[in-house]
Amino acid sequence: GRRLAAATAVRQRREAIDKAGLRLAEEEGALEERRAVLTARLAEVYSVLGCDTLAEADILIEAYRKRDDILARVQDVGRDLAQQLRTETVDEAEALLSAVDDDQLSAEREDLSARLEELDRAVQEQHLLRARAEEALAKVAGSDAAAVLEERRRTVLIELAEKSRRYLATRAGILAAEQALRLYRERHRSAMMERASRTFRDITAGEYTGLSTILEKDSEFLVVNAAPGGSKLAKDLSKGTRFQLYLALRVAGYHEIAASREIVPFIADDIMETFDDRRALNALTVMGAMATGGQVIYLTHHEHLCDLAKKACPDVTIHEL
Repeated sequence: GRRLAAATAVRQRREAIDKAGLRLAEEEGALEERRAVLTARLAEVYSVLGCDTLAEADILIEAYRKRDDILARVQDVGRDLAQQLRTETVDEAEALLSAVDDDQLSAEREDLSARLEELDRAVQEQHLLRARAEEALAKVAGSDAAAVLEERRRTVLIELAEKSRRYLATRAGILAAEQALRLYRERHRSAMMERASRTFRDITAGEYTGLSTILEKDSEFLVVNAAPGGSKLAKDLSKGTRFQLYLALRVAGYHEIAASREIVPFIADDIMETFDDRRALNALTVMGAMATGGQVIYLTHHEHLCDLAKKACPDVTIHEL
């Protein structure tokens, strides 16, 4: 009887172990299926974002969030611009701004500012006259002079209301002019920043993807974006790379001026002494492209730059002084 009971106990333990093993195998299979699903979803995320790690995905998602914030700000500014200029769409507002000259806006703002100061002084004088009239009225209450003072008070109030209306209209005009001037400059700066980004990317052979700006404590700082990821302030770059950035900004400024004014020669004096040959060749190639629309003059005492110039621009003219 004891042997039968022991055999039964052993069989029950084996059955329990088998059931536990089966349950663990089922749980393991479920976990494998879940891991496969998560791996597939993660691969989809990597494919959409164009990255290989979660860290890169996190950086890109944050960049997309910032991009959405900037786009939302652009839409808000566009609506404000259309409202300020009393147009139906942002395109109509930009069309109005494109027909306005920067110098003209500045002159109009200065004129409105001067008129605003005059109206401000007039309003203060009228407030002072009103206070004095009320004091005089209080002193002569009940006398015949009260009627005269009351009439003068009403006249002053009417003049004050009219001058206040002109003051508010002038103030609104100044605000509209300042907004238009700021947006005009921002629009032109954006185009120049895009060109400078492309030029800097060409000079550095794609090591830096472009330029952007950040605001800190009412100050704006120029930032360069590296191809592997991350960014640096312009002041933190090496001397050679910083000079290449300045050249890219000068090239963008030259194109911006050439687009609306008479083209003048672009002159640079030995700015490539800190460039390696590869970036010097890229910079000379950029200058060669500029020369298709205007005259580009580069002064140097480095013989090897002449050879690089011939390679970058075969029809270059070299003068030995």
